[in-house]
Formats: sequence, structure tokens, C-alpha cells
Amino acid sequence: MAEVAELSTTLSTNLSTNLSVGLLLVIALCAFLTGMLHGATGMAGGVVMAAILSHLLGIKVAIPVMTCALVISHSSRVFIYRKDTSWITTRTVLFFGLPTTAVGAFVFTYLDPAIVAFIFALFLATSIPIKWWARRNEIRTGPAMPAGASVVWGGLAGNVVGPGFFLAPFLLGTGMNRLSFAGTLATVTLAMNFLKMLVFGSTSMLNQELFMMGIGLGLITIPGNWLGSRLLRNMTDKGHGRIVDFLTLCLIVNFFYLAIA
Repeated sequence: MAEVAELSTTLSTNLSTNLSVGLLLVIALCAFLTGMLHGATGMAGGVVMAAILSHLLGIKVAIPVMTCALVISHSSRVFIYRKDTSWITTRTVLFFGLPTTAVGAFVFTYLDPAIVAFIFALFLATSIPIKWWARRNEIRTGPAMPAGASVVWGGLAGNVVGPGFFLAPFLLGTGMNRLSFAGTLATVTLAMNFLKMLVFGSTSMLNQELFMMGIGLGLITIPGNWLGSRLLRNMTDKGHGRIVDFLTLCLIVNFFYLAIA
């Protein structure tokens, strides 16, 4: 924990002195574009932005910053997709997933950055065959399977950004379409990120400067979320799935690189 506190203090100094106006504008533009991506896919924007910030700030800093940003970003998407959300599924996921989210978030504060990057890559790599298997076999899940998956999802959610990649096949297996999926995932991840923000705030992982940076990035994602939602409504379910699979493959390569670099 002492190392984490030192890391946060060092970053605060770096944010004040080393980040140029140009770099801040690039980060802001990335936040807008990944917000659009998040609105159009329902799940990819946060983990893509986390990947970008991991290269600029370090993965142990990128996670708490993105956690704060996603509280704002998900709030806007909950509103956008409020009429499409499956509230029954939402309650199931939160009931079984939030307790393990809290545990996972506390564990994250003690992990080495390389281990965090490896966990990212591993769970993304695992999500692909799970999704392909569920899609190929036209799996339809009853109440028990999403509940069990939510326990695992919660543990992942405490450690990484973007655990929706793991939960996706179990949600889609209930028969929901891409709009219901986007609304349901936005709602459960809003609650998950709010809980993570509270956990990080109770430790040295999240200070005032990182919190404000996250909130600022989150506000920038809102117009991107809205534009992305327009794209999603004109997209087919098959096209949506292919985009998510392609992004997943790119992110696996990125986080394995961070783990070994």
C-alpha cells in the first residue's frame, strides 16, 4: 500500500508538471471517441480508453481514473437506454456480483501492475471462445447461469476495466437484443464502478486530482455516448458482435504487451 501511495503522489506531480496542453487535448479527444465506441457497442469504450491511459499514466493509475470516468459515462448510457434495459436481469447480476466486486477491488490495490495487465489479457482471451461457443450453439441461459457468471464477473470487475466482455455471452444468452444488452450492461457496470470508486477512495489508490481527472474524462464521453447510440440503433446484432470480437483481439495483444514490457 505504501508503494501505491507513492505512485499516486508521483502521478499528481506529473499531472501538474509533465502533461502538456497538447497531450491533455489528445486524452480528451480519445475520451470522446471511446465514448462514441462505448455507445455503439455497449461495452468496449472503457477498456479501450483504459488501454490508452495505461500507456500514458501506467495501468495502476489508469484503472482508478477510468473507474471515476465510467461512473459518469455509464450514467448517461443508463438514461439513453432506460427503455431497453432488462431490469430483472440487472437485479440478478447486481445481487450476485457486487459482493465479489468489493473483494476484487481491495485485492487490486495490492497487485503488481504487470499482474493486472496479465489479468486483463487473460480474461479477454477467455471471453472470446466463451462467446463463440455460446453463439454457435445458440445457448439460451436460464436464471441460474447469469447468477453464477455474475459472481465471477464481480471478481473480475474489481480488478479490471471492461469485465462486460466476460458477462456478455451470458446476458445475450437470455435472448436480449443489442439495445437491451447495452442498457442492461450500462446499469450493472454503473453500480459496479460506483462501488469500486468508493473502495479506491478509501485507500491511497484514488486522490482528489485523479478523481477530478476521471470526472472530467467522463463528462467528455457523454456526447460520444449519444452519437454512438445512434449508430447502435442502425446496426444489426451480427454486425455488433463482429465489431466487439475484433476489438477484443486488439485489446488482448495490447495488454499482453503491457504485461511483458
